[in-house]
Amino acid sequence: MREPNPRSARCRRTRWVLPTLVVGVLLAEGCGGDAASGSGEGTDSGGTEGGRQLRTLTIEQARDRAQQHIDRAVAALPVTPELTLHRDDELECTDPDDNGPAGRYQVGRTYWLDRIPTERSAEIVDTLHGHWTSGGFRVLADERASDDRFVSVEHGEDAFRMSVQQSKDGSLSLGASSPCVWPDGEPPGDAEAPAGSGH
Repeated sequence: MREPNPRSARCRRTRWVLPTLVVGVLLAEGCGGDAASGSGEGTDSGGTEGGRQLRTLTIEQARDRAQQHIDRAVAALPVTPELTLHRDDELECTDPDDNGPAGRYQVGRTYWLDRIPTERSAEIVDTLHGHWTSGGFRVLADERASDDRFVSVEHGEDAFRMSVQQSKDGSLSLGASSPCVWPDGEPPGDAEAPAGSGH
């Protein structure tokens, strides 16, 4: 039985409490990031601009984008793991840290990277770090020197976060999560404005 690392709750965009496994990029320090675009599918951010609520990706688009980030990361690995889905979340951003309005959701997806020899874990984590830093991600946490290796990053354009973590038994997990998005990509007309916005 796998034993996930209890590092999970280091940071989150919502008030829900994650179980002991790191659920992708939700767990990095400093949960900022408010963009939800980057490919033209949605626009701008999940917050506001000058008091105006902005469009975002839809939940389905955010789910697809998270999977695309995961697929690209896996394709960069020197070995091909067997992906075992651990979590597929869609949770309301009840305490968003981007000062945006309530009523938005965050999509997160995490896989176990199975069939990777434990002795290659460091190589896998290093490869992902290199893939991300050369692909437009900024590093939020880099603990590759720890026994329970952990790297967390955020994309500079779409604000999606990714992370890889080694659990206590040596298993690796890879996750991706979206910023807060409107379910249909459009803010409702009666959405509650953020505190201090003057609305």
